Amino acid sequence: LSVEKINLLNSIGFDWDPNETEWQNQFKELKEFKNEHGHASPPVKSTGLGRFIILVRTNYKKGTLPQEKIDLLNSIGFDWDPLETQWQNQFNDLKEFKKEHGHVSPNVNEPGLGRWCLTQRTNYKAVKLSQEKINLLESLDFIWDPFQDAWNNKYTELKIFKKENGHTNVPQSHSLLGEWISKQRVAYNKKKLSQERINLLESIGFVWDPLKQK
Repeated sequence: LSVEKINLLNSIGFDWDPNETEWQNQFKELKEFKNEHGHASPPVKSTGLGRFIILVRTNYKKGTLPQEKIDLLNSIGFDWDPLETQWQNQFNDLKEFKKEHGHVSPNVNEPGLGRWCLTQRTNYKAVKLSQEKINLLESLDFIWDPFQDAWNNKYTELKIFKKENGHTNVPQSHSLLGEWISKQRVAYNKKKLSQERINLLESIGFVWDPLKQK
């Protein structure tokens, strides 16, 4: 293209790279969003800007986003992986929960941190949780199976009772432990108690039918 024609086109503001112009316009809109909302993560369902950030993240993962544009987005605190950021935020919340309560088992029926912990256990069982995240959670003594943990705690309590009293016939005054023992006997009679648990209880002389023993 001759210099003369180039100059003529430039004189009327001809756009030589409309894709680049569109990118810059969207980036400018994202900066304005950041100034208004304090972050650079608009909802991905929003039209225009939402599609723009999806495309940016996709190209970044593919390694096709120029470093110049990466630097521009980093300059406004762009979140390249919001799911990972959300996970880290929830993990930090769990650390604070442990400092306050001394354990990492919030109520799973409550929205927020409780539901998040339930999701981690589900992903762990489905082998969908990275080893890095497993290590982070275990650094807080995270309980992967709260039901098993509760059973183990009661079993330990029964072992202590046996050591102190020489038998496993817990009186009614130990209401919670006595209730747990009753549940084990019911599960045993219904053949719903695992062999592993049967073996553990029998190893400390547990009596399945106290009436027969008498």
